[in-house]
Amino acid sequence: MTKLAQHAKATATVLHEEFRVPFQVFEASTATRLWPETEPNGDVRYLSDNVGTFAGLVGGRKVQVTPRPNGKCRLRVPFVLGDVTLVAESVLARIGNDPDDIAEEQRRLECWAQAVLDRLLQVEWLRSQRAAEDELKRQLKSAWELNLTLERLIRHLRIHREPGSNLHKILAAAIPFIDAESLIWVPSSLEGMQTRGEAVLADDDIRDLVKALRRSTELRDTGLLLCPRVADASWGAGFSHLGSVLVMTVPSGRAFGWLIAVNKRGSDRQASFCNADAAAMAPFAALIGLLNKASDRYQDLKDLLVGLTRSLASAVDAKDPYTYGHSERVARIAVELGRELNLGEDELSDIYLAGLLHDVGKIGIRDEVLCKHGPLTAEEQQHIQQHPQIGHAILQDLHQISSLLPGVLHHHERYDGDGYPMKLAGEQIPRIARIIAVADSYDAMSTTRPYRQGLAPDRVEAILIGGAGEQWDPRIIEAFQRIIPKLRSIREHGLGESLRQALDGALRDTGSSRVIPINMVVPSSTI
Repeated sequence: MTKLAQHAKATATVLHEEFRVPFQVFEASTATRLWPETEPNGDVRYLSDNVGTFAGLVGGRKVQVTPRPNGKCRLRVPFVLGDVTLVAESVLARIGNDPDDIAEEQRRLECWAQAVLDRLLQVEWLRSQRAAEDELKRQLKSAWELNLTLERLIRHLRIHREPGSNLHKILAAAIPFIDAESLIWVPSSLEGMQTRGEAVLADDDIRDLVKALRRSTELRDTGLLLCPRVADASWGAGFSHLGSVLVMTVPSGRAFGWLIAVNKRGSDRQASFCNADAAAMAPFAALIGLLNKASDRYQDLKDLLVGLTRSLASAVDAKDPYTYGHSERVARIAVELGRELNLGEDELSDIYLAGLLHDVGKIGIRDEVLCKHGPLTAEEQQHIQQHPQIGHAILQDLHQISSLLPGVLHHHERYDGDGYPMKLAGEQIPRIARIIAVADSYDAMSTTRPYRQGLAPDRVEAILIGGAGEQWDPRIIEAFQRIIPKLRSIREHGLGESLRQALDGALRDTGSSRVIPINMVVPSSTI
């Protein structure tokens, strides 16, 4: 039963209780009977031939009493309900027969019926006022909840990541406020679409819908399309199974996209989106645009740091050609050690980049010391031991990779406290530096240098195992022993996509601490 029919039934019930006769209720402008649902019996059933006169009662608030033959009179009560007028109609028996008595009785019936109508209108007015107040409270509550949702969403999103997971969170947060069956993000490339809610449309159907929407002048000119009935739209051919659609064009960094709400939820399929839904969607659409623009800037920053890291590594190689590829190997070995220690992907990313940059301070070491073929003097030894501090100084202003600095500064500390530059011992040494120390020593002893030949693998491994608890962390040496076959397979690799992927983990939001894991950088298959 529709809401209008429910009102008709309620009106007929009140009037029946008041006058003790059954009433029919019509929608005045169309003379459609709303109540009762079936043809009534008795005198009331013969009133339908007079429904054409309802038009004169539309908009009125006065009852009408009309004499009828056989001692009867017809009572019509117009009841205004919003922009709809209902007319309740029934037949009552007259009491008097004298013309004066009939006129007086008619006057009294009109007054009685008018009083009843006034009470009904007063009740309806009070009901509508309460409904308006409830709706205002609902809107204020919804606006408050929307603000809280946006605040929580913005606080937990991380703009430096790929936008896919951010989009998923935004769509999930938005759909309850728009009350759509489905909420869809469609990039301009028509690839990488995301949907929340019901699977109303398949991907191919979504693409067809977007191609059709592009023909909409309204969407093209204003960036907003509010379509209450898709079947009636000029572009709606082939989408008659859809109800209503709400579309926003979203500027999205270097490209753009569309945020599409499909089928307003409601008690019937006639529900459609309205301006309030567009207002609720707008901040989520704006957030998608901002995050995608930020993602573009992040990508630019990542490209810049890729170039910078390559340049620094190349500069170190140019200073000491005997160690060409050393930093890349140290980085890969350190990652394998970290994996064996079950470290998280954020820390593995830090380890990889710190391994890559651990010797960057050698840029500041004199060539005659760095490339000397014989033993170093005490002064030269002191000079070369400054390279961790020089590397730290070079990198310390790059705040986005500040988590790498302990690995650069402390990778020559010893577990027994006899290392440099600060003579830290045991757990005082940052874990990232303890891992890189093992990886650095393993590759350095295996590599031929100007002053000596590289050692055989068995000899290198024996030295590392023998130095556990003195020079190196024994737990890391235990992990080293478990993966010796894997580490032996590591060979020189150029700086490539592994570096770019590592930056995903290193370029974390410096205002938060290690909140987003990444997909790690150096797959075992590449080693």
